[in-house]
Amino acid sequence: MIARIVMEPVALLCYPTIGGSGRVACDLARGLARTGTEVCVVSYDEPVFLDASVRFERVEVLDYPLLRYPPYDQALAAKICELHERDGIRLFHAHYAIPHATAVLLADAMLGGGKLRLVTTLHGTDISVVGRDPAYRRAVRWALERSHAVTAVSADLARETKDVIGFDGEITVVPNFVDTRVFCPGSEPRWVDRPFGEPRRIVHLSTFRPVKRANLLVEALAELAKILPFEATLVGDGPELAPARALAEQRGIVERLRFVGSECRPATYLQNAEIFAFASIPESFGLGILEALACNVPVVGPRVGGVPEVLGHPLPGRLVEVEAQGDPLAGVEFLVRSLAAAMAELLLDEVAYREASSLGRPRATEVFPFDKALASYRAAHAAALGVEAAG
Repeated sequence: MIARIVMEPVALLCYPTIGGSGRVACDLARGLARTGTEVCVVSYDEPVFLDASVRFERVEVLDYPLLRYPPYDQALAAKICELHERDGIRLFHAHYAIPHATAVLLADAMLGGGKLRLVTTLHGTDISVVGRDPAYRRAVRWALERSHAVTAVSADLARETKDVIGFDGEITVVPNFVDTRVFCPGSEPRWVDRPFGEPRRIVHLSTFRPVKRANLLVEALAELAKILPFEATLVGDGPELAPARALAEQRGIVERLRFVGSECRPATYLQNAEIFAFASIPESFGLGILEALACNVPVVGPRVGGVPEVLGHPLPGRLVEVEAQGDPLAGVEFLVRSLAAAMAELLLDEVAYREASSLGRPRATEVFPFDKALASYRAAHAAALGVEAAG
């Protein structure tokens, strides 16, 4: 049971997409509300995972023809000023350094300086993609240096932040969490309990951004189609969704794939899956991976970033190397073949499958409980406010 400990009001800034950062922010907001904390979520659209227990504050962005890109950062900063002046909120928790943390700092300057307290949580691509870009690296470092507390979702991401950004401040690792009441094994039998020859059920969940490498996953599924029958459900939306569908048609497997778009209840697709497959490079955590573990679904993907931290040892699935040792030019083809072989191994070997399947939920339950993450984030909030953490 979560203790009811009231802290200062807090506003969480996040993207409204189905990606892990938005889901973590919304779940955290609900958890804070249950402790009695006044909380709101701020974004340009209402996140699909938000419910009536948490107030939503919409950022209205000016559509001005002179500007090629909408000035979201400035509109967000103005909303932050409004929340401080109207509601007395001075604690802001930014999920992603850009644009959320930089907007808080801009708002504080607009208010005269020294009025706001900032906690910044790094989720991955804000460092591995945005932070590596010379156009943004300095802004990311500036935001982290002026944050009153910084957290990262994995130790690997914390190390990368120091190496890539050159940030030498303290970073607290707060892994993502999973609600094991929602994400739990389904009632349908797994392949080992079904008649031989029935299609295996594979699921993939992502934002379909370039970093998720959906094209590589489709290529791997095309290789797998040469070995055994399957049906794959791809959950999510993004710029790479249409190219992934086109590639599936080109490879002759589109009838085996089901594209369901954005979905606010991903557990319904994970619960009765037999494999969770991904091809992300890089991947700092992978919330979908953790949710698959909670459903006792074995995971197959590249050995990258913070993924080994999530899966632990022994592996509740299979991780493959990104490229053939000593042959970087064969990386893509090697990865595609390796992913297909790893999926086939689990789906053809009953003993290996049952072992991998049995490991996921215990790890999700013991290592990644919500209460533990909530306590860590509350400690970060207390540190940013300069008070002792309560409870």
